[in-house]
Amino acid sequence: MQEFFQDRRNQAMFGGTVLFMFIFPIYFALVPSLVGLDGAGASDSSGTWEVSFTEEMFTQTENSGELGDGDTFDSIFILTEEMIGENRNVASVTIEVSCNDNDDVGFNDGGSGDSDLAGVSGALQDQSASGDCGGGNAFSMTWDIVDGYDGVTYEGEGKMSDISARWSDNESARGDWLVGITADVAEAPFPASIANGDDGQDYDITWTAVVFEVSMEPVLNIADPTTE
Repeated sequence: MQEFFQDRRNQAMFGGTVLFMFIFPIYFALVPSLVGLDGAGASDSSGTWEVSFTEEMFTQTENSGELGDGDTFDSIFILTEEMIGENRNVASVTIEVSCNDNDDVGFNDGGSGDSDLAGVSGALQDQSASGDCGGGNAFSMTWDIVDGYDGVTYEGEGKMSDISARWSDNESARGDWLVGITADVAEAPFPASIANGDDGQDYDITWTAVVFEVSMEPVLNIADPTTE
């Protein structure tokens, strides 16, 4: 051991090792403050960020049961703050209504829907849609809560708070979503009606809400010393 410390090269290596033992803990402790991510000032930090999204989908399915021509079924989808979760936003809400008209020939049943969003937060517009049962999916409606959201990771510059605000749903979409579905049953004229016997139609209803959380990581641009 004594011979080890008498060699200048070994002394330099030992000194460097001790120095790194002290420097590395201090460096990693300072990194958050260097990039502006420590404490209360994090949301006001400016820089270049990799912005990514973590998604979750809430789905509700139900069947209307058989409806006669002109009968209405009210489908209700409840989206609460507890379901969405803290620091998460609603990207979109969709309802799809499908039916299978397989009990007559040459006469397709159909259906229509009208939304009532009086029980939903935010300035959302009601929609109406209709279609027939020949292709399975009669009609659908989609409400885009956060404009431009596609879930794709990207790089952006600015304050964290501004980027978060860009992807905020502003607490919209909470509450009771209601769509009234009206059956359109096509009855064949006599005598075809005797053979077809079509006097009702049922509808499969699927609600889907896309919920997401925003994550931001700093993009550190380290200069190449060989180009200087």
